[in-house]
Amino acid sequence: MSDPLPLRFGAFELDLRTGELRKHGIRRKIQDQPFQVLQALLERPGELVTREELQRRIWPEGTFVDFDQSLNRAVNKAREALGDSAENPRYIETMARRGYRFIAPVEGPPKPAVPGKPWGKIAWIAAGILAAVGAGLWLTRARAPLPPPRVVPLTTFTGTEVHPAFSPDGKRVAFAWNGERGDNYDVYVKTVGNVTALRLTSDPANDGYPAWSPDGRQIAFVSARGGGGIYLVSPDGGPERKLSDLPTDSRPSWTAGGKYLLVARRYRHAQPETGDGALFLVPLESEGAPRQILAPPPGTWYKDPAFAPDGRSLAFVSCTGTQSSPRCSLQVAGLQAGLVAFGKPRQITQQSLDISGLAWMSDGSSLICAGDIMEPGSHLWRVNVRTGKEPERVELAGADAYYPAINFKADRLAFSRRLTHANIWRLESGGKPAPFLTSSSAQDDSPQYSPDGRRIAFTSSRQVANTAVWVANADGTAPAQITNLGSPWSGTPRWSPDGRWLAFDAFERGRGWDVWVVEASGNSPRQLTHGPADNDIPSWSRDGSSIYFESKRSGRPEIWRMPAGGGAAVQVTRNGGWVAFESTDGKTLYYTLSERGAEGLYAKPLPDGEEKQVLNEGVAGRGFAVLSDGIYYLHQLGLNRYDIRFHEFASGQTRIVSEIEGTLELGLAVSPDRKTFLFTKYSDAGADLMLIENFR
Repeated sequence: MSDPLPLRFGAFELDLRTGELRKHGIRRKIQDQPFQVLQALLERPGELVTREELQRRIWPEGTFVDFDQSLNRAVNKAREALGDSAENPRYIETMARRGYRFIAPVEGPPKPAVPGKPWGKIAWIAAGILAAVGAGLWLTRARAPLPPPRVVPLTTFTGTEVHPAFSPDGKRVAFAWNGERGDNYDVYVKTVGNVTALRLTSDPANDGYPAWSPDGRQIAFVSARGGGGIYLVSPDGGPERKLSDLPTDSRPSWTAGGKYLLVARRYRHAQPETGDGALFLVPLESEGAPRQILAPPPGTWYKDPAFAPDGRSLAFVSCTGTQSSPRCSLQVAGLQAGLVAFGKPRQITQQSLDISGLAWMSDGSSLICAGDIMEPGSHLWRVNVRTGKEPERVELAGADAYYPAINFKADRLAFSRRLTHANIWRLESGGKPAPFLTSSSAQDDSPQYSPDGRRIAFTSSRQVANTAVWVANADGTAPAQITNLGSPWSGTPRWSPDGRWLAFDAFERGRGWDVWVVEASGNSPRQLTHGPADNDIPSWSRDGSSIYFESKRSGRPEIWRMPAGGGAAVQVTRNGGWVAFESTDGKTLYYTLSERGAEGLYAKPLPDGEEKQVLNEGVAGRGFAVLSDGIYYLHQLGLNRYDIRFHEFASGQTRIVSEIEGTLELGLAVSPDRKTFLFTKYSDAGADLMLIENFR
C-alpha cells in the first residue's frame, strides 16, 4: 500500500506519513495533539468538525482531562504553528459553540471512490457498447464526477475591496476599491487569476456597485458625485457617461435585453420624499424619465433589486427602521409583460438586522444573500424561493461575508470578506491612545464607566454567537457577561446613578428593538418597552427615576421618557432625537437629532422648554458625555481622523483634548476623575474579495 500523499495549503505542507508540518519546505515545530487537530480539519476542508469529534479523535475513551481547555490549547497551538489567528482566520475558523472549520483551499489525495451497485456495472457495460457505435462519449461525460467547490482569494490589495460583479463570461470581475491610501472608492476591473487591476474611475467622489451589461460592453455604476447618480463606462476604460440623476445606495440590475436598469432610489430618513425607497426602471437609450414599478409602504425602503434569470420575477431587500439599525427581509415580486409588477411582494425570510446584497442561482429556484438571516454576523445564505425551506448557510464562505455575485457559465461565486473588528481603546490624560479591551475575537464597543469609576460596562460578542452586555473592572480585568436573553443582539449599556442597574437595548427577530434593565450582577432582567416601534439607546435621568430612549413610534426618531420601573412613555423631543443624556442637575436634556450626529448637539430645558443648538459641529459615533461644567464629545475631522473635544458651558469655548487616528465606532466614556477616556476603534481595517470555484 502506497504512503499517503502530503496535504498542501498555501505555503504549507502536512506530511501524514512523517507527522511533519513544513512551510516553504522548512519544517515547523508542532506537537502531536495540534497535529491531530490540523489533520482532522484538513481531511474535511470547508466542513464543520465538531468539538466532540475532535475530542474522540485525540483522547481515547477513559482519558480524564479538562477536554474544553485541552482542546482550546491544541487548537491555539495549531494556529500558532500556521501563524493564524482566531480574530482574522486564514486557515482555522471557529464555529461558535460548535467546533472548527478549515477555510483555505487544500490540495491532496482524492477521497476513495465508493463501490458502485450492480446496476452501475450494467450501465457501464451499456455505455461501452454504445461507445462502439459512437454514442458512449456522452454517457461517460455525464457520469464524470464534478470537481468539489473551493474558496480562493480574488483580491488581496491593501484597503477595502467590495461590490464584486462578474462579466457575462465569468472571466473578469468589476469591483470597488478605496485604494492603498483608503481615501476614496473607485471602480476597477481585473481578470480572474491575474494580480493587477485596471482602474476605470478616478473622480474625487466615491464610486461603487458596478454591474455589467448583458453584452459585456458596458459597466453601470453608482457615484456620489453631484449628489448621486448612475453612470456608464467601458470595461476597457475610457470616458464615463452619466445616465441618470437618480440617487441610490445599492447595485442596479440590468434587464435581459440591456435596455433598462432597475434602480432602488435612496431613502432619506430625515425627510423622505415621494418615491424614496421605490424601484425605478431607468432607460438607457431614450430620453424618458425613470418609471416607478414598485413602491414600498410608508416608512419602508427597498434596495438591492435583482431580476430572476427568466425575467418573470425580481428579488429585493425590504427594510424599515434606520440606516444604523435597519430591519430587513428578502422579498420576491412577480413581473408581467412590459416589466410591470403584479400582486403583493412575497416575504421569503424573517426580518434581520441587515442584508448586504443578493444574487440569483441559475435555475431561479433559490437566491444567495448576505446577512444575519438565521444567526448573528454576516454570512452567505442560500434561500429557497419556491418551497419556504429554511435558509442554508454557505459554510465554505465563512464569516463576515458580504455582497455576493454569481456567474452561471463559470460556476463562480464571489463575495467580499471583511477583515475588521472593533476593540475598546484607552487614552490617559496627556498620553497617547492605546489598546485596552482587545481580547475579543469579534467586537467590543459602547464603553461606559460606572458612577464610582470602578467598573466598565460594554457591548461584546466575545465567547458567544450573539452580542451581549459585559462588565469588567476599570483596569480591564475580570470581564463577565451580564445579559443572556437568547436574543441575537443586546448592548448600549448605561449605568443607573446608584450603580446598581444597567439599562440596555435588545433585538428580537420579528419584533425589533426594546429597552431592558438588569441588575449590575446580571440578575433580574426586565423588559420595559414592548413596541410598537423600535425602542433603543437608553439613558437614565440623574435621579434614577426615568429612562430616556430613542423611538420611531411617532413616525420619526424622537426621544421618549418612561418610568424606570415601567409605565407609560411620553415624547420629549419634537424635531428629531437620537442619543440623549440629562445634565448633572437634571434640568436639561442634551441630544443629537440623527444617527450620524452631523447636525451637532441640541439642548432642551426640562420638562418642555424650547430646544436650542449647543454645538454646530458634528458629534460622531454616539460619542458624548455630559459633565457639570461642559460636554466631552467625538468629532470627525475627515477620513480616519477624529478629535476628542471639550465644550465649556460658562465660556461657550471649545478646546481639543486629543487627536485620534483610525476608524472609530460607537461610544465615548469619561472616567469620573476625567483622567481617562475610552472609545471604540476598528483594527485591521479592510476587506478582500474571495472566490468560490465550482459553486453550484
